[in-house]
Amino acid sequence: MSRSLTLAAIGACVIVIASIVVSAWPGGTGLRPPGMPSPDATTAAAFTGVYRIGALGDADPGGGRDTVLTRSVTRALADHGSGNGTGGGNGGVATPPLGVSDLTAHKESTEPANRSLIARWVEMEPGLTGVVGGDPALNLPESGLTSFRLPVVRACRHDGAGLSPEPRYADTNELRSSASTADMGVVLARHLAAAPGVRKVYVRGDTAADPTRALIDRLRADGVEVRAGDAGQLADGIGRFRPDAVFLEGGARNLAEWLEQVEDSGFDGVKSLWDPTAPTCTGRNAAADADFSVPDGWLTVRGHYDVRLDPDADRRAAVRKALGAELATRPYAVETYDAARAMLSAWDTVSAEERNSNEPDLARAALAEALPTVQVRGTLGGWWKELSQAEAHPVVWLDLREDGRWRQEAEERR
Repeated sequence: MSRSLTLAAIGACVIVIASIVVSAWPGGTGLRPPGMPSPDATTAAAFTGVYRIGALGDADPGGGRDTVLTRSVTRALADHGSGNGTGGGNGGVATPPLGVSDLTAHKESTEPANRSLIARWVEMEPGLTGVVGGDPALNLPESGLTSFRLPVVRACRHDGAGLSPEPRYADTNELRSSASTADMGVVLARHLAAAPGVRKVYVRGDTAADPTRALIDRLRADGVEVRAGDAGQLADGIGRFRPDAVFLEGGARNLAEWLEQVEDSGFDGVKSLWDPTAPTCTGRNAAADADFSVPDGWLTVRGHYDVRLDPDADRRAAVRKALGAELATRPYAVETYDAARAMLSAWDTVSAEERNSNEPDLARAALAEALPTVQVRGTLGGWWKELSQAEAHPVVWLDLREDGRWRQEAEERR
């Protein structure tokens, strides 16, 4: 009887171990090896064998769709596949085809905080591996709200960041490769503080707005005296404070009046402003005002590359060659192109086993892990070699108004 009980116990153990092994095997249920997605992470639709990069453009105020962002991502994919530009090919890894999916028409969600948005994208495109995002107003859910990782790169201006630390990519699966409004405020403040003789700056505008708040805080941190929030005529405030520089931030209508007041006051110090008509992405800017103009001698800050203002002839030629003459002139097109190229370089590091699995979540997770640190050289000449550097130190440009036109004066990192 003792021998029978022993054999029965051994048999039961074998059955339990076998069930654990089977359940841990890809496609099984129950325990799974480390790094494998949980059962609820599998996509709702059957994987078609085509992986895609999503292009999320901004909504056109006229009711149309932003096509520039999708064209930039498509161009990056074409160059990557042919080995042109930075990086090249598919890394020699056998893989299903890779294409682009335009998500611009599929970004609206009735769920709070767009919690179902990513799940709907993946249901629509089971092979969706990552997204190059444009629309800065769309809030995507953090990874805790989804059971799988979908890496996102924001290639357009990021607003509303404030001065608090940005959420980590490990928590949100989202990187940004362009400067935020707060970034631009910090860079302009550093530029003003470094200007000869500037020890006092007069600020007019919304002091709670990200660029203004960032500018004021940075100026004061650098030992510059700031006066902000005065009402009434600018000439009176300037006369009382006797500043070495002024900064204006507001809508086009207010700015037009304030610019005239500063000019009429005879102020001859450093004059700077926040351009309310500047684009935020590749689509049309609803706030753009064709009648708004800036007098000569004023300095502004820019968050996107402009091939028409770049004094570097070799870089201008490289950007036009990469994007084409028409696309190269569109705001944020080259930033989108470079972000897509970085994502494609990260895709090259995903193994054949992960790409060819019948669970695209494996490929998504591998891409998300590689994306921040993959080595990539941007079209703009190596300002950043990996996306985590782009997020920490985005490029900002400073322009000076001369002879009725803007002239690029400097480019700096945040």
